[in-house]
Amino acid sequence: MVRIGPGLAMKIPFEQTIAGAYRFAFSNILSVFGIGWFPLALFAVGTGAAVIGILPLFGGLIREGTNQIDTARLGAVIGPIAGTCVLVLCAMIVAQAMVNVGMMRKALGQHPGPVFIFFSLGRQVWQLIGSYLLLMLLAWGMIALAVGAITAVSLALQKFAPAAQIAVTVLLVIVAYIWGIYAIVRVSFFLPAVVVAENHISLRRAWHLGKGNFWRILGILIIVTVPPSIAVSTIMQSILPLLVAGPPVVLSPQGPTAAEAHAFVERMMTVFVKAGPYMGALEFLYVIVASGLLAGAVAAAYNGVTGSASAKAPG
Repeated sequence: MVRIGPGLAMKIPFEQTIAGAYRFAFSNILSVFGIGWFPLALFAVGTGAAVIGILPLFGGLIREGTNQIDTARLGAVIGPIAGTCVLVLCAMIVAQAMVNVGMMRKALGQHPGPVFIFFSLGRQVWQLIGSYLLLMLLAWGMIALAVGAITAVSLALQKFAPAAQIAVTVLLVIVAYIWGIYAIVRVSFFLPAVVVAENHISLRRAWHLGKGNFWRILGILIIVTVPPSIAVSTIMQSILPLLVAGPPVVLSPQGPTAAEAHAFVERMMTVFVKAGPYMGALEFLYVIVASGLLAGAVAAAYNGVTGSASAKAPG
């Protein structure tokens, strides 16, 4: 592999990258699903069981004849819900990192043959998770510094140039916000390729690879993620009314009774049971295809900016 020095950053081949993303995802569709289905199925089953387990906790939370929350039960409900949400979030991060690593290996040619099932808790999965956690911590640190700096400037202007305080403060907030988006997009795009192709964590390396490529990266992300999202949203909006048809639960204006609250929870569980499998299947397909498209785009862009011998669109 050829590594480009600090002063030799190259432009992402825009059209080639987009073509490579779609060619990789759909010419390797069996392997794309083979990599994604098992980790995401495990996550989906666990999440479904968790949601079904916590839904009954909402029953009886509202006091009968009022619209007030029963604070005596609030603590007993919030704890399990918060714990479940944390576990689901952690499982989602691990599952998505696993899928991303598998897709990136395939897109970079490390798995030349077909892949029918993929599961890994190896080093690269944890490196990718660590990369994003490190990026998140760095982002929070930069936010804290920006807030401190802008506050200091605003206070100084209040004392020495009050007429300009509001305008300058607003301008600084806008500049900081835009720069933050720029930095996160530029670094995060190449992180999976750095982890898989170079087998290490390096925000600096990902930052360098994105040099001069922000608008290309943004355009690539839009073109490879928006069309599948629109397609899934259209399908879901078409079938959802058919799945959840039925009389609505009417709540008393002065506050739901215990029976009404119970009926509402039962209605939500019915909707979840009827529509959940279809919505889950659509989301399942979308996440797998979107992960394949993004991996193909990142791999093609990485090959292009590093000028490696394999600097061509994956396929």
